[in-house]
Amino acid sequence: MPRIQPLSVPKQRWHLLLALLIIRPILVASSTKSPPIDQIWGVTPKVESTPLNVGFGLHHRTNNAAATTVFPRRLVVMGGPASGKGTQCQAIAEKHGLVHLSTGDMLRQAVSAESVSDEIAPHISTIKNCMEDGKLIPDDIVVRLVLDRLRSPDCQKQGWILDGFPRTSNQAVALQNAGIHPDVFLFLSVPDDVAIKRVVGRRQDSLTGKVYHLDWNPPPNDEIAQRLVTRSDDTIESMKQRLKQFRENANAVKGCYNNTVEIDGLGTPEEVLWDIDTSLKRVAQGKHRV
Repeated sequence: MPRIQPLSVPKQRWHLLLALLIIRPILVASSTKSPPIDQIWGVTPKVESTPLNVGFGLHHRTNNAAATTVFPRRLVVMGGPASGKGTQCQAIAEKHGLVHLSTGDMLRQAVSAESVSDEIAPHISTIKNCMEDGKLIPDDIVVRLVLDRLRSPDCQKQGWILDGFPRTSNQAVALQNAGIHPDVFLFLSVPDDVAIKRVVGRRQDSLTGKVYHLDWNPPPNDEIAQRLVTRSDDTIESMKQRLKQFRENANAVKGCYNNTVEIDGLGTPEEVLWDIDTSLKRVAQGKHRV
């Protein structure tokens, strides 16, 4: 029987084979990305709210290697009509990476979900009917929408800013009963006469939808000026009624929180944002009493 001769491999090739055996697994491992944590566990974390003086749910945003900004990551913002609340909420959310939650947006998204049947989500029909009839949405439905949104992964990870909710003391109590406790309750204060002036001078471009103000942000040219229209609720009479309703509920909602920071909303949007930013950073650092 013929003897099988051992395979003869030059010394240089042995070195090459050894190098491939060592390096290739490293390359494969480094090129494989880990799946997101929610894919690993397959669950959404529970809503967690830490008291202000214990741990303080902070959001860290690093602009460079040397500077880290500390900022509260669970905010409720309240302000009357034309207080600049929506503008400031959007600016804060963009600057600090928070999720901007507007109940108006949530309600519009809910009624646009045409694929959801009434049997699965009967509250959708209630929302549609109330919006069509110009009625207030029942508190239990609005609270349910807000709580569902707060339990979503992006809010759990990034933190959130509630824009104009709760509007009533009943809504505030419902949030507390569900375990939702904001780090800060931010209140934007603007005198009624200033709010009325802001509204009556407001105009909207009928083509683009962009909003201008005749005194503070006039249209750039005559072509746009000729397209401007006044929204139906931007009148003195309507504004007085809206302000009255707001005042009736504002003090009751403020009374539900002991961590209120009140901001003067009279400056320019940039000045007001600077005041908010400075005050909330001081709260996060324990240098501002609430």
